[in-house]
Amino acid sequence: MLVKKHMVRGNMALCAAVGLSFIAPLAHAHVLPVAPKMRPKVIILTAFPPEWHAWTEQKSFDHRVAHVPGLMTPLICDSQGVCVTETGEGEINAAVTVASLVKDVALDVRKTIFIRSGIAGGVQAESSALGSVYINSWVISWAFGHHYLNDRKQLAWLPPGCADYAAPGHCGAYTRNLYENLAYKINPALLSMAVKASANVQLEDSPEARKLDKLFGVSTSPKVMVGATITGDDFWIGKEEQTIAERIVRLYTHGEAQYTNTAMEDLGDVAALSRFGLADHYLSIRGISDVDLPPPGKTEEEIWKTGDLYAGALAERNAVIVTKAVIAHLLRAPA
Repeated sequence: MLVKKHMVRGNMALCAAVGLSFIAPLAHAHVLPVAPKMRPKVIILTAFPPEWHAWTEQKSFDHRVAHVPGLMTPLICDSQGVCVTETGEGEINAAVTVASLVKDVALDVRKTIFIRSGIAGGVQAESSALGSVYINSWVISWAFGHHYLNDRKQLAWLPPGCADYAAPGHCGAYTRNLYENLAYKINPALLSMAVKASANVQLEDSPEARKLDKLFGVSTSPKVMVGATITGDDFWIGKEEQTIAERIVRLYTHGEAQYTNTAMEDLGDVAALSRFGLADHYLSIRGISDVDLPPPGKTEEEIWKTGDLYAGALAERNAVIVTKAVIAHLLRAPA
């Protein structure tokens, strides 16, 4: 004990000599209170300014602003715990944003529902009018689909994710493969809730969209449907590419889903969430802004020069309508 007393006195003398105050024992220290964490009920993910502005023009999101490291824009929230941010376009930006949200020390997102809400390219189908909204049941990788194509643009003989390369007939373990991020099935219970919540919503239409629909032989009005989205960062158009997308979706979902829309962020969202055990907290809601085939009478080369025939504003408005209906249901549900 004598040695310890001398050590303490020596330390006090040293501190005094260099002008430092001696640190009091922890029993007498004042512990600062820890600020409570934000616990968003919903985080809406938007990709680029038109999608972001569709939500930020609503003054309700001025209630609270959080500056989260790793985000391009602040996380803005309303008084009910619904927040929105802009991730930037593409899988990488989406994944970085979602991972930043999950890991931020000021946030607790263990019970948060993440909703990707925005526009997407659609397929040429009589039932899929421009402005229609898909609540997606699967998120599929477009890039990995091409990775497994041979030089004839046919799906290679070996499906991805095989443990035994000598037995291609025994493959099929690629769904939710964390190492390859090929395909994610949306939580069926969450999907069912979203479909029921939006069953009676009234989507908008526009004269401009109806004119474009007529070019593609579509006579129906926009409606809410369930489909599968394929995610890729490159732009494509044409029957050959659409056929490849259809085959990729059939393969990766074991024939369970049908390709209906394509976008750029969803795979990055859900892949990041899956690393933290939160993949079942994700929804993808996409409004159809254009068709990934040229209309009759136009060539792919003409579309490359002039751009897609586009109904982006209508698609975004309808995606917001459906997303709001889903959020309203979530807020009414017991905690």
